Amino acid sequence: MKKILFILTAVLFISCDKDDTDLTCLSDCTLIQGQFLTSKGAPLQNVNVSINYYESHGIGASIRRIKKAKTDENGNFQMKFYINNDELGKVPGYFQFVYDYSELDSEVFIDSSEYNSYVIGSIYSRDTIIDVEFYNPKKAYITINLNNFIPTNQDDFFTVSSLYPIGRRIGQNQFISSPYQLGYDGNKAFATAIYTTVDSVLVAESDYNRLSIMKRKNGGETLEENHEIFVPVDSSIVLDYDY
Repeated sequence: MKKILFILTAVLFISCDKDDTDLTCLSDCTLIQGQFLTSKGAPLQNVNVSINYYESHGIGASIRRIKKAKTDENGNFQMKFYINNDELGKVPGYFQFVYDYSELDSEVFIDSSEYNSYVIGSIYSRDTIIDVEFYNPKKAYITINLNNFIPTNQDDFFTVSSLYPIGRRIGQNQFISSPYQLGYDGNKAFATAIYTTVDSVLVAESDYNRLSIMKRKNGGETLEENHEIFVPVDSSIVLDYDY
């Protein structure tokens, strides 16, 4: 019995979860508001969003679930909440804005599970208004024709990776013509001495994409080139590359 009580106490110490999402802020409220968009600036409806406060305690951590909401038909949301005294200013914990795209059609929209939260950090005064904007593009594909790919060395290869705008509005992305963060398809289109076909490359529809081409020939050095292309709706873009 003592052992069981010890284990339960340890679990409670390691993780403490408090749900305050039903509380209503009446005064000294902080407001986080914004919009979720997709291709061509169209709104994303029914995206679940929440604001939480996390704090580490050495071997454990605590989370206060503060507020939750869902985007409307215009992709907009608002969450008004009260910041506790021990959460205000320069404190050990941080606020995190979390969003959930699970209700979106995975056949239509790019998987953005890696871009599902945003750390706000410290908030130094109540009555603060925090504006955010997030973007999740629609899927499109371009075709790569690889000519004269006859590898002579087992280390020879040809890869095509795409980088596309996705996530939070940050102002101006230094790598691509977009105000949003950068997503990456993970080098899923490649050719090697065994697999000599380059599959279709995932890109963002109605937006600028950055293609990164890397290749090694005859066991030599790896060469890289980058191109920015705009992918329109119902694109049938075909790009030819010589190995």
